[in-house]
Amino acid sequence: MDKGLTFAIHPDGQSVSVELFYETIGAVHRLVQDVDYAVAKEWGVRRWVIEELRSSIPTITIRPLVDNVPTVKALLSGLQVVIHDSLEPPGYFTEEALQHLKGMQRLFSGRGRAKRLEFSENGSQKVIVTADIGAKVERILKGGYWNLGSLEGTLEAVNLHGNPTFTIWDRVSKAPIRCYFPKDKEWKESVKRLLEKRVLVAGRINYFINGMPRSITQIRSIEDATPDPSSPKATFGSIICKEGSRDAVAFLHDARGERW
Repeated sequence: MDKGLTFAIHPDGQSVSVELFYETIGAVHRLVQDVDYAVAKEWGVRRWVIEELRSSIPTITIRPLVDNVPTVKALLSGLQVVIHDSLEPPGYFTEEALQHLKGMQRLFSGRGRAKRLEFSENGSQKVIVTADIGAKVERILKGGYWNLGSLEGTLEAVNLHGNPTFTIWDRVSKAPIRCYFPKDKEWKESVKRLLEKRVLVAGRINYFINGMPRSITQIRSIEDATPDPSSPKATFGSIICKEGSRDAVAFLHDARGERW
């Protein structure tokens, strides 16, 4: 079962301002939601609550109401990867999660700024995030490459605010991939119609340096790729005839004109 995620706000001064306290909680919550979505494969279903809050150096422990996936371990191990100057993204850290982590750099600037944030699993094995977190994340985001192609997966998590996006769960990498589609009524209706269906999305596929897909932009098309339940089912090594009425051996004999 998951234990709680503990994070302590160490100010670059004698006390923590209300603004820093509020902004830190918001930033951590956004990152937790991103990683939790990639781990649990469900958006917004699990609620996280404050389990403990203590000391003049605010130390907050949060936990999910339902402990059934290792989100805390995934988040802490991911932070370790980033702060050790990796060029590859941590597991379960999507492009959006990395952008939110990069955004934490603002907590270390201005009046009442933080000196460091300490993350741990209920106080053990601390991971320290400091002002250079933005530069470390940027190393990962700047890496990678892109190709024109297509990805197939289940469509969900449509967001029509700002630049409209939807998410597909890629069938190969099993990762949530954010897709940016044109802002017009026809596209919006097409995306809504395909919600929760398997789709094939073609466009510019952006990859991290390790080959994991991160997003799809400049989308050319989106098609319903839901399997036809009436199609004949194949087994490993089988060849199915068009009619679906003969087994592989009979089909091959007929195709070769052999008598048997």
